[in-house]
Amino acid sequence: MDKEVGMSGVDAKTIVYVSLKDRGGAMSEEAGFHCSPGDPTRTVAMTSLVKLYEIAWAIKNEELDLQTARQRFFGKQINKAQNTM
Repeated sequence: MDKEVGMSGVDAKTIVYVSLKDRGGAMSEEAGFHCSPGDPTRTVAMTSLVKLYEIAWAIKNEELDLQTARQRFFGKQINKAQNTM
């Protein structure tokens, strides 16, 4: 949507990120949000968590370096309706 209206990430009001942490042999999934509680984009961001975790696991399992991961995933639209990228 940002690209359609000529905006970029610096214009974002809601940011969601996920990470995988090694907790002594057991991996944990963690998510973080930068948003306002009443903002409608907050709900949209939260509904994308599963797909974002799939991306994080792909990066880990395929042992992608930063450059390759950015080329493959950065700026991709996550299509909520079809659960695809």
